[in-house]
Amino acid sequence: KTPYAILSGLVGSEMCIRDSYWSNSFVILTNKQLMSHMGFNFPITLTCMHMTTIVLFSSLIIDVLRAFEKQAVASEKQRRNIRWLAIQFAVSLLCGNWSLEFIDVSYMQMVGATTPFFVCILGFVFFGTLYSNRVYASCVVIVGGGFLSTYGKASGGKGFTVIGLVLLLAATFFRGLKTVWQGHLLQGEEKLSSPNLLRYMATDAAVILLALALAVEGRGLLAWLRSDESSGYPFWQLAALLVVNPMSAYCANYSQFVLIQHSSALTFQVIGNTKGILNVICSMFIFGDFVNPTAAGGYAITLLGVAWYIQEKRRSQ
Repeated sequence: KTPYAILSGLVGSEMCIRDSYWSNSFVILTNKQLMSHMGFNFPITLTCMHMTTIVLFSSLIIDVLRAFEKQAVASEKQRRNIRWLAIQFAVSLLCGNWSLEFIDVSYMQMVGATTPFFVCILGFVFFGTLYSNRVYASCVVIVGGGFLSTYGKASGGKGFTVIGLVLLLAATFFRGLKTVWQGHLLQGEEKLSSPNLLRYMATDAAVILLALALAVEGRGLLAWLRSDESSGYPFWQLAALLVVNPMSAYCANYSQFVLIQHSSALTFQVIGNTKGILNVICSMFIFGDFVNPTAAGGYAITLLGVAWYIQEKRRSQ
């Protein structure tokens, strides 16, 4: 069986897992290319472009093509929860994108491997979600592997900065929080379908990010457009990435919403850790990221934890 087929036993959709793997990896790698190699050092603007593209594609699919049934917000409480999700989403994506200006993609994935820990803790704090002792034990192994990888990366002396670590920790915390909140909105009493929740959330996030982009990056972006800082690359390459990158962000976010709706917040993050391995390998070949034996050993432990988690989830189904 392929890795997608094995993981599909948790969510019932091999195609959705495969789409999530490749679209998410493409977004992360092209984010790194744009900000660290092409001089587009405007993480707020880039994240705003992602959210705006999601709104446009969602409106096309729901309102024009009518591929999904349109749902209205059921209550003011649900409206507040969506707005709160948008803030979490914006902060997690912003910190993650911004961190790529200071760190390697491989290190980003190593710290991100600790997200299941935050999902477990925050799920219990906000919604009283409990899992079996064996599931918690598998998450300890997953997070332990992530910490060992982080230690290996930091001791390697390349691709590690303090500001990058701070941004990554913030991104990881809010990623865990927004995943828990997504699960509540997708599976709670007033649940919304994945396409509808994605559109409502992205609309609020786009407005928030647009205001931040204008206030923080407006002048710098105008100065960059008037200069030739990107002259090291043909203009068509930059323009193509700024079109394809946000379109891929829609695919990545939509597949993430579907995975959470059909499984759980914790299952989604565990699957995400296996996806991180792919990103690390790609970053080593594309950007020349260095991963020492200690970091590689940490990833091996993470994979063992993922395999254990999958076994426990299948046993409980």
